[in-house]
Amino acid sequence: MHDPSTPIATFLDATAARSPTPGGGAVTALTGALAAAIGEMVMNYSIGKKGLEAFEGELVPALASLHQHRLALTKAMVDDQASYAALTAARKLPESPERAAKIKAALKACIRAPQDMAAAAVGILEVCDRVINFVNPYLLSDLAVCADLAMATARCAIYNVRVNLADVKDPAERHQIEATIGQVLTRSAALIRQVAPRVWDRLQQTTG
Repeated sequence: MHDPSTPIATFLDATAARSPTPGGGAVTALTGALAAAIGEMVMNYSIGKKGLEAFEGELVPALASLHQHRLALTKAMVDDQASYAALTAARKLPESPERAAKIKAALKACIRAPQDMAAAAVGILEVCDRVINFVNPYLLSDLAVCADLAMATARCAIYNVRVNLADVKDPAERHQIEATIGQVLTRSAALIRQVAPRVWDRLQQTTG
C-alpha cells in the first residue's frame, strides 16, 4: 500500500504497474491533495503581504481549511487502497453470512473513500470562490490550478463512487448515494463556473 510518504517516482511506477492499487481512487485523492497544497501556497504568499492586510480575516481561515482538506485527501488515499484490499479479500472467502457481511462492509468503505474525496474537493472550490479577490495577484495562476485540480478531483471521485454502485443491493441506499453524488457534481460545476472567469478577469487586469 502506498501512502503520502511514498516518493512520487515510486508512486508513479506503482500506479503504472499491472497492479490494482494504487489505482484511480488513490490518484484522485493525490490530485485533490495537490489542489489543496497549491491553494495553501497561495494563502501563505498572500497572508502578510503588503496591501492585503485587510483581508487576513478571510485568508487565515482559508489556509486552515485547505490544510484540513489536504489531510482528509491524504487519508482518503490510504483508505481507498485499504478498502479495495478488504473487498478483494472478502470476495475470496467461501460463501457464508460472514463473507456477505464483510463484502458489505468493504463495499461501504470503497464508496465512502471517494465520497470523502468529493466532499473535500467541493470544500477546496468553495475556498477558491471566497478568496479570489483577496489573494496575491502574482499567485492567481496557482489559484486557477488549485480550482481546476479540485474540479477534476470531484469529477473523478464521482466516477469511483459510481463504479461500485452496481454492487449496492439496497435500492434505497443506492438512490441516496446517487443523490449525494449528483449534488456534488452540481455544486462543483457551479463553483468552477463562478471561479474560472473571475480568475481569468483578474489575470487579465494584472497582466494588462
